[in-house]
Amino acid sequence: MIRHKISRSRVKNLVKFASQKNKATCLVESFLESDACFHFEYSREIKAFEAQPLVFGYEFNGKVCGYTPDFLITHHKKPQKLIEVKPYSKISNPEFRARFAQKQLVAKEQLGIELILVTDKQIRVYPTLDNLKLLHRYSGFQSLTDLQLSIIQLLNKWRKLIIQDLVKMLKVSIGEVLASVYRLLSLGSVNSDLNTELTLESVIWADGV
Repeated sequence: MIRHKISRSRVKNLVKFASQKNKATCLVESFLESDACFHFEYSREIKAFEAQPLVFGYEFNGKVCGYTPDFLITHHKKPQKLIEVKPYSKISNPEFRARFAQKQLVAKEQLGIELILVTDKQIRVYPTLDNLKLLHRYSGFQSLTDLQLSIIQLLNKWRKLIIQDLVKMLKVSIGEVLASVYRLLSLGSVNSDLNTELTLESVIWADGV
């Protein structure tokens, strides 16, 4: 097993993903992998994720082949997992299935890590993915503003509020409140249901509620 370093390729779309969770930018080899990063970035169960983390060998049809998983996921409470990202249209191929089963076997027996398959049907779920991309646009390393701190204080008091209520209570513009809420959601400082479209009628709540 060796570490893998992504280099430029004429046949793959190399995409950069800036991760506040990892405090680094990772380079992935497709737009689908980049979309997967949004889920990893904002999952509270995931502590860190690494693209193209390692290379290991597996045997197929009498030959030793090299394989690089797309991601290594480190959870807060559960064991690490290796992730292979593939379009759903590709996974019905019998050779792919046979090869992947062998890769899973080697990953479990030699590395002690489960290898799982994730497809575009699990990644490109809407409006969830759109919400995650929206939050990512507001992520960054700057300190919290007075308005953002005021929102946290109100949620600590009331536990749950509709975004529209924050506009009325804080007496600031809708745009300022929305930008502040998106920023806080991106940091995990507040919560909302990201499986539904984020609007002024969305409910947000304090961490731990």
